[in-house]
Amino acid sequence: MKKIHLYCFVYFLFLPLLAQSQVKSKIWYDGNTRVMYNRDALEGVLKETDTVSTRSNGSGFTIVDLGLHFTPISDIEISSEIRLRNEFGGMWGNRSQVELRTLSAKGVVNNKIAFSVGDLYLKQTKFTLYNYDQEFSLYEPSVFKFYRDFINYENFYQSNHWRLQGFQSNFSYNMYNLIEQIDIDGFTARVRGLEWLGDPELLILGGSAVFRLNNKFNIGSHYINSFEVRSSANTTVAYHNPVLNIQLSYSGVSKGIPYKALLEGGFSKRGWDGDSLAPEIKGNFIKGSIYSESEKGIFNMEFRYVDTDFRSIGAQTRRVDYNNINTTYPYYSNNYTQRKVTMLDIMSDPNIYNQSLSTSLMNYNPMYSAVSPYGDATPNRVGLIAQIQKVDITDFFSAKLQSQYFSEVIGQGTTEKRRYNKSAVYSSIDLDRTLSLKNSVIIEGSMDVEMVKRGGNDFEKIDFSSILYSGSILIELIKDLKIVAGAKIFSVDGNEFVAERDIYDQINDYENKSYDSKETVLIGGLQYHFTDEIYFTMQYNQFNVLDNTNIQDEFNMGRLIFMFNMNL
Repeated sequence: MKKIHLYCFVYFLFLPLLAQSQVKSKIWYDGNTRVMYNRDALEGVLKETDTVSTRSNGSGFTIVDLGLHFTPISDIEISSEIRLRNEFGGMWGNRSQVELRTLSAKGVVNNKIAFSVGDLYLKQTKFTLYNYDQEFSLYEPSVFKFYRDFINYENFYQSNHWRLQGFQSNFSYNMYNLIEQIDIDGFTARVRGLEWLGDPELLILGGSAVFRLNNKFNIGSHYINSFEVRSSANTTVAYHNPVLNIQLSYSGVSKGIPYKALLEGGFSKRGWDGDSLAPEIKGNFIKGSIYSESEKGIFNMEFRYVDTDFRSIGAQTRRVDYNNINTTYPYYSNNYTQRKVTMLDIMSDPNIYNQSLSTSLMNYNPMYSAVSPYGDATPNRVGLIAQIQKVDITDFFSAKLQSQYFSEVIGQGTTEKRRYNKSAVYSSIDLDRTLSLKNSVIIEGSMDVEMVKRGGNDFEKIDFSSILYSGSILIELIKDLKIVAGAKIFSVDGNEFVAERDIYDQINDYENKSYDSKETVLIGGLQYHFTDEIYFTMQYNQFNVLDNTNIQDEFNMGRLIFMFNMNL
């Protein structure tokens, strides 16, 4: 309550000043409002056998994120976002929170050099600084979009940018000789602050330079360096990880079809100054791709090689942190078993996600991401990718396709190498067009398969496969009011060796894990769109997790959920 009174006092104190300043400056608002309520209940056998956990529990909140933009002069903008949150069940300000969610300032110097300070959204290349999407998001039907939007918004995931705090500046310079234009961008940010008797301060420094020789040919260089400031802590050890990327791109037309060819490569170095036991490793990568976009569709072919020792914290940091405890029934059964992170949590729980760059390779679960757990920057991979990002077969039927074939550069724990395959397909059918219906009826479906194989003796063989089926249907009853239904069915079978690493990410041992499980998500309900950015949905969700290697830990749950979302 004291915090609310303080914010109210500050607001009313500066309100007259803001009102007077509108004569010479501009103030505008944006933000987001979300109301969410869900009631979770145990189902199935678990409802009868679990006598410790609550039969059901409900929770919900109202959130208003008010973004304020203030322009004192035409070249300066100050932005902030204040969050007002009220948990359901609180009265007279009880269980209410007020917090400053973002704060930044940006401007332009002499109409040439742009700068930003405070909260920044940064992205470079897929090998230097890139925030890869979470598991199960590839070709996901749109009926699950409200969960994905919720998770991405709460964790500041915007178009694969990482949210950091620091300073950024960029400018362009036009030339009239061999180089038409030079684009320069640089930034510095603080990844980890001071810790009492802990690790030293961690900073990140990066920059990009793109030379546009003409309308067809560009040369780009991207650099990023993450390093610890040794003097900021009582330690003699400091971490460093510089990464350099060079890109060559050419745009052309072949037989009336436009295309873009990209060739890029680079290297990384990683070590700990002052630690005689720490290794200093160097790695490299190379990637070549051809991209074409035309009326027939969008096509992409790619070759990629990533060395075993390539390390880049800006590109290899994962979103899902399997060390975090999930929100929904984190412990269950009479044995008070800690529930593992599953497809349910990856799909709907923002609290298991990570918002900070990691200096070490984060743990991952091969069940959900065996082929490329660290995206394009996954080390120890060489192979090809073929992708049809969009193709309109008819005016009512469209499809997407992707196929990946990789192998290890070197074997892990054996001379035999793993072989990886990932294939995914998505299709969408507008039944209202083909059946000449008045209201829209859309059916979506996708399939995602991952396989890992390794030969050799029985003690080193790997035979692993996972498959995800996803589907949805949207039936419009009246204008903008739809019945929605969807399903995700995920199954995994086989074995895989999981590496155990030390503090330097060096492999110490391997654990041979067996998998035989199935997870199911079913949803159904109503959805109404006032606009594309303002909608509400009310649904019933059913979740089931069955691990056949440990049947007594089967988890069944039903959820009734309501969400209202409005982007201002």
